[in-house]
Amino acid sequence: MPTLLHLSDLHRSKADPLDNDTLLASVLNDIDRYALIHERPQALIVSGDLVQGVRLGEQNFDHQMRQQYADAFDLIGRLCDTLLNGDRSVVVIVPGNHDICWNTSASSVEPVTSDRYPTQLKSALIARDGQLRWSWDEQRLYRVSDEEVYKRRLGAYWDAVEKFYSGVNLPLPIERTRGFHLFRLFNNTMVVAAFESTHRNDHLRFEAELATGVVSRCNLELRRLELNASLLAAVWHHSIHGPPSRDDYLNIETITEMAGLGFQLGFHGHQHLAESTDLSVSIGGGSTMCVVSAGSLCAGWTDLPRGTNRQYNIVRFDADLTSATLHIREMAEGNQFSAMKRGRFIDGEVPLKWSQKLNSAGQPEKPDQRRLNELTIAVEEAVRRNVATPSTTELLAHKPSPGTYPRRVLLSALQTTGDWQAIRTNFWPTSYSDEALAVAEAAYQLKDLECLDAVIASGQLRAEHMDTFQVRRKMLLIGRGR
Repeated sequence: MPTLLHLSDLHRSKADPLDNDTLLASVLNDIDRYALIHERPQALIVSGDLVQGVRLGEQNFDHQMRQQYADAFDLIGRLCDTLLNGDRSVVVIVPGNHDICWNTSASSVEPVTSDRYPTQLKSALIARDGQLRWSWDEQRLYRVSDEEVYKRRLGAYWDAVEKFYSGVNLPLPIERTRGFHLFRLFNNTMVVAAFESTHRNDHLRFEAELATGVVSRCNLELRRLELNASLLAAVWHHSIHGPPSRDDYLNIETITEMAGLGFQLGFHGHQHLAESTDLSVSIGGGSTMCVVSAGSLCAGWTDLPRGTNRQYNIVRFDADLTSATLHIREMAEGNQFSAMKRGRFIDGEVPLKWSQKLNSAGQPEKPDQRRLNELTIAVEEAVRRNVATPSTTELLAHKPSPGTYPRRVLLSALQTTGDWQAIRTNFWPTSYSDEALAVAEAAYQLKDLECLDAVIASGQLRAEHMDTFQVRRKMLLIGRGR
């Protein structure tokens, strides 16, 4: 089944640090144990706070920030290489409040003299996109005076992100000022929008916020790109619930806007506590968005809620992406992770549900999925064991829709058994690069030069595979005596 790894809050406490080797070994060993029963993750979400940050006033703050990002992306990159075969296009990353360089932020503001305080000070301070900031420590008003410097408070984060995704094929290129990025998971059956909840967040303003209109712009971009996936999810950093005395959580209205625009599932971190929430919105007859929080992977004991250990999430979806199961993994003895079995998670897991996607008539889609799900599970298990199963033939007869997870499992099964004829017949033509690659291989194995030429000419093959099949084409021509 489609499965993803959800990490958050990678920042390390100086009082209780963890090195990457310890973390990597612990997480991978836990996933090995998990995979004895379930699947290994095929995608990774990191919902912010990659670094601890640097205290105000330190002279070498930029070097320290960049070193912390190097450590964080070393861990993310090694997880990607080990679990995802190095495919960085299925790694979703967003910034958190710790990712902001407070020293850069501080250099962008200037004090406001008392005679220039606005009459309605509170209103001015909470104004969306406002320039005024209040320092409670100094009992003093500041103003963002250098907007260009202020924008660079996430400079080290963006430098690291751009390096990580360099050369990676994403629906939209990395753009520092857009406010969101898009990712396609599970063979394009799930689309994830990565939002920045750190808009106007700095060393004096702790509120979580998305840029004005960014959710709507994302929705319009999804329409333009025709990314009509089975499941639409969002990722941000800040939590959506908090006590009255706190001001660092995201306005719930932002999440209801997402739900109203078709988002079905949300991921965040920040609160250092794993949880799931069903958020109902009365739009279009009513819809429900499920919001999942991950605990902190790396925070020290001084930063964790009382009675909470380091945690991470594994989310295992059903075949048609209409529901899922949330598995909480918690660090215990010997820095080792295992299933958390207490509170709501007494069984080590809880179910997740959300509203079904609506069809063109505005009604919930109701395909007959039970048998398709059963066949997908059976075929996927056979692929894991590298054996043939009659369920593959039945799944092939169901003709899974392009871009769905059952179709991806079917292709894997046919590749495992070397049924090149079935691949050539049932997976061409296609608009998916992984299917095109499989058909090219099938055409070569079947010595079908015409089919191979069609795949090469279609432009569906990725650039890294073109040279290989150009050479194989020449080999087929030589075999025909041309």
